[in-house]
Order: sequence, then structure tokens, then C-alpha cells
Amino acid sequence: MKKIRIIVVSCMLLVCNLVISQNIIDRELKKSITLQNDSIKLLIRRGDSLQRTKEVALAETSYKKAFRLARKIGDKKLIISSGLRLERFLSAIEGKHNQSKDIIDFVKDFCIKIDDQDCVTITTIRYGELHNRQSQFMKALQYFNEALQQAEKAENPTNQWEALTARGLFFMDIGDLDQSKIDFKKAIAHLDEDAAYRRSLSNINISASFWDNQPDSTIYYSQRALKTCMSDNTSRTCNLAYNNMAWSYFKKGMPEEALKIINENIDFDHVEYNDRDSLYPALMHTLGSIYHELGDYIKAINYFKIAEEFFIKKNDIANTIITKEDLSKSYEQTGELSKSLQLLREVKPLMAMLDNIRISKEIAKVESRKLLKLREAQISDLEQENLEIGKAMSKSRLFSYFLGLFLLVSLFFLLYRGHTNKVRFHQLNEELSLSRLKSLRSMMNPHFLFNSFSTLQNFILKKDNLKANEYMTELSGLIRNVLSSSDSIYITFNEELQILKSYVNIEQERFSESFNVVYDIDETLIYTNPVIPSMVIQPYIENAVIHGFSHADQKGKLVVSFKKEDNAVICKVRDNGIGRDEAERLQKEGNDTIHLSIATRNTNERLRILSRIGNDKAKVVINDLFDDAGKAKGTEVIITLPIIKQRK
Repeated sequence: MKKIRIIVVSCMLLVCNLVISQNIIDRELKKSITLQNDSIKLLIRRGDSLQRTKEVALAETSYKKAFRLARKIGDKKLIISSGLRLERFLSAIEGKHNQSKDIIDFVKDFCIKIDDQDCVTITTIRYGELHNRQSQFMKALQYFNEALQQAEKAENPTNQWEALTARGLFFMDIGDLDQSKIDFKKAIAHLDEDAAYRRSLSNINISASFWDNQPDSTIYYSQRALKTCMSDNTSRTCNLAYNNMAWSYFKKGMPEEALKIINENIDFDHVEYNDRDSLYPALMHTLGSIYHELGDYIKAINYFKIAEEFFIKKNDIANTIITKEDLSKSYEQTGELSKSLQLLREVKPLMAMLDNIRISKEIAKVESRKLLKLREAQISDLEQENLEIGKAMSKSRLFSYFLGLFLLVSLFFLLYRGHTNKVRFHQLNEELSLSRLKSLRSMMNPHFLFNSFSTLQNFILKKDNLKANEYMTELSGLIRNVLSSSDSIYITFNEELQILKSYVNIEQERFSESFNVVYDIDETLIYTNPVIPSMVIQPYIENAVIHGFSHADQKGKLVVSFKKEDNAVICKVRDNGIGRDEAERLQKEGNDTIHLSIATRNTNERLRILSRIGNDKAKVVINDLFDDAGKAKGTEVIITLPIIKQRK
């Protein structure tokens, strides 16, 4: 009996030891997993800190370690979060797009494997952002639309906000501000009242979509963003809103108010440079613009130089060009003309780099609107078709067969149209780029610049400093305005008029005022300042000056008139020169060493391209003028330019 009790007690002790041991093992395992999870989060935070201090290589190593450890322990949330963090770093910060795509591919496959549809939607958005950074705009739009459909199907308001916000930023990037407003306002409608941070970002995005066009609207939405931004008034979100407000007051001609907003609300000790956005260089550019307007050009130059440095660091070509041009204006005001000209020379190669991207954005803007309209039409058609199918199925099976055939034909048509649209997109892209370069080269040709600088040198040698300074100011202003407007196929009327007047003034000085010019301008055009096609009128003025007056016996007279008729601007360029026939004869005889202008061919080509994107009214008519005896007494060119209601 005693032995039995001993055995029972021994068994009980053994069982207790086993239970205690298992509990200890479970606690250790749980502790190990917790430590590993904490290590991953610590690695991510360390990567964020290293990124802020510009330790890019060490930051990449930290993010990769976090992603590797997350995959090792198999934590689903950490695999997704660390993978997406690494992807964003590789793409946005380091520009390693191929590696970034590999990370997205892995995360998306993992999300599909674990059947996480919300994660699939987020990765689809990331594909769109990646293609947008690579200037593959139509591919990016395709992914954003796909992500939005996925979010709507899953009825996930958070992902709908993410997809609409991403697509809105895309439309803003390609210059379709109206569509970006629509997406941002739709996005904010999906937010709960307690989503203060995202609501603040949405209001900032809406304010930015107005930008220079409606400063009061920008101020209104920036103020709304400040009401819902993070409680810390010095947060990056609030600083973005204050910068937008300051810029809007500056555009309204209120630089003192703009400077007051920045000085009273932004603590520069807490504003750090961040590769993900342009807050710091944009703030520096805003301050430079304000001080330039206030006449403190030294401070303006200092702030513009800081903005230029960081925009170059971000490889932001568009803002680098804008900042260089503004810096050039400040140097011009301080009399440092050599520095001003040097900056304008630096802008020209940047313009060449940016030209293809800008053209792609303009074409993408046109094509994206067509795709959106096509999608809306398809949705409407499908709803109607579903209703008809429902009725038809109750009446006749034969009708359903007919409908199926109709759908197949429609699908074939859509596929064919998609293919032709792609071909048309690339053709129009190349033609528009070549036409713009030809027009720019025609206006800023080496012969014109050489003669202009020769005239300037002549003033300097004669020690006519006042005349030299006036001529230099006119020439630098012309070059700056031409380069500024060459990145778009459209320009405002007043800007085009300023370019034409500057060109004529330079040519008058060059030819020792051998001709007079008379302007007859409809005051309505100056007041309304409509948008018209650019680089169309100047070549014909060049023909009148160079080829019409060069061999004339009498003093030249140039008459340039602008009238508004319906939705078009009618420009007439009239001269009392030798006429086209005599000019062509002199060229054939070798008496004219300057080749006849290629304006007609270039302009006709440009107007043909404009007509393909909806500007059918553009045309040019050339009339030869004769006196009563039938002798040539000049040429008249009538140019019809459509008023653009919306930039394309």
C-alpha cells in the first residue's frame, strides 16, 4: 500500500513538472515571437530615421532586414507593411524602379495567396504610382482605375479614398486639374468624421488643384485643411496648408500678407527636407517670390538658390526650370546680367529633357478624358443592356443569341479602337514634339541671336551704355518669355503680344529703325486675355522684316492688328515690302543670302496637328498686294487662331 502511494505521488509530480515545463516553453516561444516582431518594427523605425538623416544606404539595409525577418517568421501584417515600406523607399527615394516592381510582385502574390483583397487593391495602387514615376501615364491610369474598381467591389471606403486620392494626384501631375478636383472631392466623401488626418490631406489636395488659377479657392480649402489637420500646428500637413495659402496671397498681389502667414505660422526649425514631397524647396521658392515682389532681390536670390539646390537634388526638372527662371529675373534686377543669362542658358537643355514628358502629359490628358468618357458610356450601356437582356430572356432565346453576337462585335470594335488610339497617341506625340522644336528653332535660330548680340556689341563699342542696357533687357526678356512658353502648345494673348513686341523692337534696333510698326489691337483681347495657340504669328512678322523690307527702296511700314471675332482671334500682318514674287526671284538669283523663312510649312504642320486635337478653326491666308499699275506693294497675312476655352 505504501508503494502504491509512492508511485501515485511520483506520477503526480511528473505530470506537474511536464505542465510547468510546457508553460515555460510556451512563454519563451511567445516571448521570442514578440521580440522578433518588435525587432521588425524597430528596424523600420531605424530605416525611417536614417532616411531623414540622408543615410540612404544604411536605411535601405535596415528596411531589407525588416522585410527579410518578417518573411522568416511568417507574420502576415508585417510582411505586407515592411514590403510596401521597402518598395516605396526603393522607388520614390532611390529611383530603383525594377527592384521596386519585384517587391510589389512578391507582396501582391502573397496577398492573393492569403486571399487579402484589400492588400491586392493597395498593391494595384502602388503599380500605378510606380508607372507614373516612370512617365508611363496611360499604364498608370489603367492601374488606378483597376484599383478603384476593386475597392468599389469590396465596398472598402478606406481603399476607395486611397485609389481616388492616387488617381487625383495623377491627374494633377498631367495637368488635368478639373478631373483631379472631382477625384479629391469623391475621396473625401468616403471618410468618416474621425478621419481627421486624411480629411486634412484631401483638403490640401483640393486646394492645390486650384493653384494659380483661383487663389481664393486655394485659400478656402487650405483653411479647411487647417481645421482638421493634426493637433500639432507645426506638423508637415499644416505647413503644406500654410505654404499653399501664402502662395495664393502672393498670386493675388498681396506679398506682405503672404510673408506674414509664413512668419507667424511656420517654425523653420521643425521644417525638414523630405524626399517624398517638395514642401521645403517649395517653401523656399515661395519666400523667394515674395521677396522679389517686395523688391528685396538679395533675399529673393538667397531663397531661390536654396530652392534650386533641392529641386535639382529631387531631379524635379519642371520646378528646377521655374526656379532658375525666377532666379534669373532677380539677378536681372540687381544688374548681374551675366548670371541672369547663364541661368537662361542652363534652362534650355532642361527644356529639351522636359519636352517629351510634357508632350506625353498633354496627350495623356486628352486620352485619359476619352477613356473616362468611354468608361462612363460603357457602364451606362451595360446597365441598359442588362435591362434589355432581362426582358428579352422572357420573350425569346433567339434575341439573346443576337445580343451575344452584338456584344462580340462591340468587343472587337473596342479592341480595334484601343489599338488605333495607341498608334495615334505615339504618332501625335512624335509630330507635336518635332513641330514644337522646329518652331522654337525657327524663332531662336543662331542667325537671329548672332545678329542681336552683334547689335549689342555695337552699342557697347560706341559706349552707348543706356542703349546697350535697354537692348540687353529687351533681348533677355524675349529669350526668357520664348523659353517659358515653349513647353506648351498654348499661350495667353498678352504673353504672345509681349513676345511679338519684343521681337519687333529688337529687329528695329538691328536694322537701325529702317521700318516703322503700327499696332491695332482690340481692347477686348487685352482685357479678357484669352488662350491661343503659340508660336504661329512671329514667323510671318519675321518674313515681313527680313524679306519684305531688306530690298525695298522706301522706308518699311509694318501694320499688326488683332481683332476678336466670335471664338477666334484674327491677326493681320501687313507690310509695304517688295512682295513674295520679288523675294523668291532674288533668292534664286543668289542676291539674298538669307534663306526664305520656312514659316508657312512649319505653321501649316503645326495647325494640322492642332486640328487633330480639336482646334479646327486655325488657318492662315496670304494675300499679295498690288497698286493700280499692277506693281507689288507688299504682302498681307491673315491668321485665324481659335480661342482655347480649356487647355488640352
